Amino acid sequence: MAAELTINETTPVAKGVSIFDKGDELTCVALVLKGRVQVCSTGIMVTLGSGNFLGICDVQRGQHSFTYVAGDGVTIYPLPVNDISRVKLLIEGKAQYRGLLVTSQNFLIRDLNKSLNKLYKSVTELKDFLVSGYERYTKEALDSGLIPQDIPTLDRLAAESIDEIKRPAGLDYYLEAASVEVEAQRAYLGSKPVIAMRHYMEQCELFPALIDGCRIYGEWIFKLFRSLIMDEKNLFTYVTKTALDMKKAGQSVKEISSLVDEIIAQIDDTERVLIDVVGTDPKLNRSNMQALYMALLSDDVDAIVETPEQDLSMLSNSVDQILEYSGIEEEVGRKFKDALDGFMRLTDKFGRTKEAQVIRKGISEPFFVIYEAVVKKSFKDPNPPLAVKLFLTYGYVSEELLTEEDLKTLLSLPDIGAGDLDCHVYTMAEWLKEIYEGRKLPSKDEFDEDYQEHARKDFAKNKSAYDKMMADRDAKLHFEVDNLFRYADRLINGNISTFVPVLTSEGILTTLANAAVTGASINAAVRKVEKIDYSIFFREIRSSYEEVDLNIFTNVDRFTPDFILFPVCGGGCQMWQDIEGKQKTTHGRILMPTLAESDIDSMVLRMMAHYRWEKCRTEMGAQWNNYRYPSLTSEYTDYLQFYKKNSDLSAEKKEKIKSQLTQAGNRHRDVFTRDYTDWILREAAGAMRLNKVSRDILYTYCPISQEIAAGLITQTSYAEAAKRHIIEQKKVEKNIQNVMHKFTKNGFDVPPEIEKTMKFLLEA
Repeated sequence: MAAELTINETTPVAKGVSIFDKGDELTCVALVLKGRVQVCSTGIMVTLGSGNFLGICDVQRGQHSFTYVAGDGVTIYPLPVNDISRVKLLIEGKAQYRGLLVTSQNFLIRDLNKSLNKLYKSVTELKDFLVSGYERYTKEALDSGLIPQDIPTLDRLAAESIDEIKRPAGLDYYLEAASVEVEAQRAYLGSKPVIAMRHYMEQCELFPALIDGCRIYGEWIFKLFRSLIMDEKNLFTYVTKTALDMKKAGQSVKEISSLVDEIIAQIDDTERVLIDVVGTDPKLNRSNMQALYMALLSDDVDAIVETPEQDLSMLSNSVDQILEYSGIEEEVGRKFKDALDGFMRLTDKFGRTKEAQVIRKGISEPFFVIYEAVVKKSFKDPNPPLAVKLFLTYGYVSEELLTEEDLKTLLSLPDIGAGDLDCHVYTMAEWLKEIYEGRKLPSKDEFDEDYQEHARKDFAKNKSAYDKMMADRDAKLHFEVDNLFRYADRLINGNISTFVPVLTSEGILTTLANAAVTGASINAAVRKVEKIDYSIFFREIRSSYEEVDLNIFTNVDRFTPDFILFPVCGGGCQMWQDIEGKQKTTHGRILMPTLAESDIDSMVLRMMAHYRWEKCRTEMGAQWNNYRYPSLTSEYTDYLQFYKKNSDLSAEKKEKIKSQLTQAGNRHRDVFTRDYTDWILREAAGAMRLNKVSRDILYTYCPISQEIAAGLITQTSYAEAAKRHIIEQKKVEKNIQNVMHKFTKNGFDVPPEIEKTMKFLLEA
């Protein structure tokens, strides 16, 4: 829940409400007049009180680095500061702000440095504990005649060094400045604009290194915590089970029980650090942990029962199972396995070293060849091996690349196709089968050319060869794998420079169970958007009805997009095409990962904005940006191109548009996407975030459903557009009623497509 801010007005904010969100565009800053505000980012959880400026450290960046959440009784004063020139005006024009502004920066720098020091201490102590605990466990197991278990992830983490983050130059000065008595700071820093401005500019240069350092240490703590307790092969489980085995054998467990107690204490301490300092709740499931510990404390040896483990033997030697199933050339398989072995040995699998890049390339190049061979064979195999199923759906290739916990989670993920699938959701294997069996046309390539255009280029003067290619199922499959899957897989993963197409625990930056994308979750997100933007999936169809002397009539029909899930974990998504081939009354194609690192609702909403834009471009053709032909894209293009001359926009609004264009790289669709997001999430709820011009365009071409519009019509900012929309709807409705009357008057049944059009308008 985000706060509604009014510039240059005292604004109370309820407890728990977000004032600014990390990653959001910086449109203003705020001075805390009363109360305390929690400042959060990865590895950062600090609190700022009255007299502190929120967001001022990110003005040059143009995007918030932190989320600011209000505590009890918070009152703020938003200020129209969104670029460095505004900061300068603030410092020069408001003497009372100079000292406050720079002093608040000093305190934030001090607090971030404290967090950095605390995290460094926590991560080094945790690593030392894990290494020494592992050694003690190994010794106790060997001394008791047992075989100690390997913990591969801990072996790898122990081999990596945790270097202390290099502090930025000038940090010591500002730490000392923060220790000076507050009034003395404000008096000196507020005395001259040039003093305040110089300090402010230097302070801003310190934040990126401090923020990045906290993030790196926070991620390290989480990785170590997984080896301590969360991974299936973790220190606590192995130590406790060894203690149980020793107890059953009648051996002394005093030393190893002491180690168990120390591990539990370390788990508790680290969990608190993750929640209170790092800002990440590991959502630790303590049930198995407690069962093991209570069994160890029990005096009844016969009552000690091993916790049941899921049988993962079916996944042994998965890569060999997959390669054998594929039937590809032995040399291709050997090179793929060699690259995989090299990848497993890498200390930093996603490093930017030349060695790592060569190894990742060695995996990526044959991966898609293997996938094509496997998926083609699977078309005729109703029950392929489990390893093959996971390979096709998630990009899984080896049990050695995933922790045992991740393997078990992978097997327990919900059915992707489950739920009310109004929008069809396909796994990559299911989609390629649609292409192979001719139910879908191959997708466009990265240059916006489809299969038919490629065939025409290759065989422009040879019709028989062209016809043969158009009927070649293998060629269509290869085209889809080579031009859609191979190219877009990297985009969907999101890590362009360090991309590798195989699933590995080290590449999963979220909890695997929470990352699963299903047809139900996608459709639920789509319905949230369509409930507001009711006409998003409707396309116009021109018809004629000679029996009632009606030459031209425009019906509408609904065509939802298809979602194609790529076998990859990532945070990217793509609106690939809004129609199939050249036929406008077809289903578009949206690409998403099967394992998403981002929020599904946010990803889908962004894709719906892109769909709206591309749908209009397709419908308008060459006139999509020609203002003489009114449409969503032409009016938005005109609005963004000539905003400086628009008398309906204040100077402040023009500055915001300029900032939006800069941040979007002057891509008009990206600016529209941000505005569309505000339109759906905030404007439809009555929270005004858009300017009058953009609001009117969106209300015209992305109209809100009548039920929601009726609630907004009383608000001045919405009244004009809402009334105009309702009047237009009534005119169209009356026209359709007249057409329907023509049919009944002449003794004909009303065509179903006209009834569907009428129903669409009535339910809008």
